[in-house]
Amino acid sequence: MDQITHERDRSLRVVQIVFAILALLSLIAALAVSVRGIDFGLPETSVQTIAMAFLAVGILDTVLLFVWERIFQRMQP
Repeated sequence: MDQITHERDRSLRVVQIVFAILALLSLIAALAVSVRGIDFGLPETSVQTIAMAFLAVGILDTVLLFVWERIFQRMQP
């Protein structure tokens, strides 16, 4: 049983790290697009919309991280 608990804890940590990295990358992309969007060849009218989309993805990914933790805790005996 100790082995199963150890693997569940390790699995939760891996999921937390992956979601955190994805959220961080989304926020970095939002910042990059908002600051240098025109330099990337994006239309000026679309830069703010694209940056907000990346920001929304980062926020939703963070929310999903917390929801996943709650689901995972309920699954444990």
